[in-house]
Amino acid sequence: MASSDALRVVEDFVAEHYFTSDATNETFHKRVIERRKVWDATSEDTSRSRLTAAHGDLLTAMAGLYPDATSGEAGNNGRQLVDDDLRPKVADLYGRLRHVLGFGTGEFHHETSGPVHRYAAHGVNEFPLAIVDAVPVPSLEDLFIKGAPTLLTPWLPDDEPGTKQVRSVSEALSALFVERDATPPAEFALVLAGRWIIVTEAARWQQGRYLGVDLQTVLDRNETKRGGEVDTALCCIDAGSLGPDEAGAIWWRDTLDDSARHTVGVSADLREGVRTSIEIIANDVVNRRRKLGLPPLPDNQAQPLAKQSLRFLYRILFLLYAEASPQLGILPLGAPEYEAGYSIDRLRDLIQVKLTSTKSRQGTHLYDSLGVLFRLIDQGHGYATRVTDSGFPDPALDEPTDELGSGAATHGPDETSGETATGRAESSPEHARGPASTMDCPRQAVPPHPRAA
Repeated sequence: MASSDALRVVEDFVAEHYFTSDATNETFHKRVIERRKVWDATSEDTSRSRLTAAHGDLLTAMAGLYPDATSGEAGNNGRQLVDDDLRPKVADLYGRLRHVLGFGTGEFHHETSGPVHRYAAHGVNEFPLAIVDAVPVPSLEDLFIKGAPTLLTPWLPDDEPGTKQVRSVSEALSALFVERDATPPAEFALVLAGRWIIVTEAARWQQGRYLGVDLQTVLDRNETKRGGEVDTALCCIDAGSLGPDEAGAIWWRDTLDDSARHTVGVSADLREGVRTSIEIIANDVVNRRRKLGLPPLPDNQAQPLAKQSLRFLYRILFLLYAEASPQLGILPLGAPEYEAGYSIDRLRDLIQVKLTSTKSRQGTHLYDSLGVLFRLIDQGHGYATRVTDSGFPDPALDEPTDELGSGAATHGPDETSGETATGRAESSPEHARGPASTMDCPRQAVPPHPRAA
């Protein structure tokens, strides 16, 4: 399934490409489709059939959790977290949700302590799943306000004298994921927080990694097609995914392992792609030298050529990242001169044009354009970038200055040939020694990422 704002993967809880890919092999989508087939094949109640039957009631109940609060507890920033009068309604909604998701059907042995519910397979003493009742929050960030009482009710982790009550979700999860006395730690946790439902795992929680599901948005959109948003959300949070079976196996455990294997496979593909790209760039330099009648590079220059080809490739990759991140303000993405002149989109379109003349095939327009882009990043683009009140660059507020000039809009195809002289990362005759000779710009500081500021 394509990326959805109702399904938020935080800090790579699961590999992003694995989770959002529509491919039907070795992806999360494949596992969702497999689960949907199981749901469709049975005549018994499933989490999907129960969710369909309770759809309207759940939407109404969730919408009723967010009136303007007039009483109750507030976080350390003074914001109201929940109205005291709503707590019984919240608890009732969570009870219905646990039943809809398959946790209250008698399939599991469970124990409850305040807002914490522990689940195990029958006949097994280990409780690998914990469900935590939290206050309804409008956003994931509100759930993790430091020091805020985000648990629906305070929780006492054990009965030992002097044990301190836990009042926040963060503290509760940290306590659940460590062994206490004779109580084994939980492996997975599901947090019910109004419209938001959180899935996390013991090791990943320590790294701030989790998955957030905006169930209210999912229900409101009601995308019920096979493998769609409803199916994907249910596969993230229902008992079939988080509860242990008779053998102790957990669907999410296998899924995270599958995600890790997928990531290794993607990394291998990337390594092969980098190797092939280096060969293409280096061979192009060698071939161009031969066409220009220059002597072959000596053997001791093979490694430097490969290194400089890799450097050239990395700069192209950084260009792609810079264009995909307009909030960084690295490139003048709001400038019409840039869009029409040197943008990656324009260069990508030029590459598709078939070159028919010798002059166009030996041209260096693509190489020269990339060189301009590298200099714009390294030395600054001279495009005045305004910032929003929050301090982040806003391309919509950009204004051009004389430093950018109109050359970016006019520097284009070789007009004398009548062809689009794109070239293929080729160097011009005076630069035939290789990519390093023209690309070694001064090492100037690139604007920092806003999060690092």
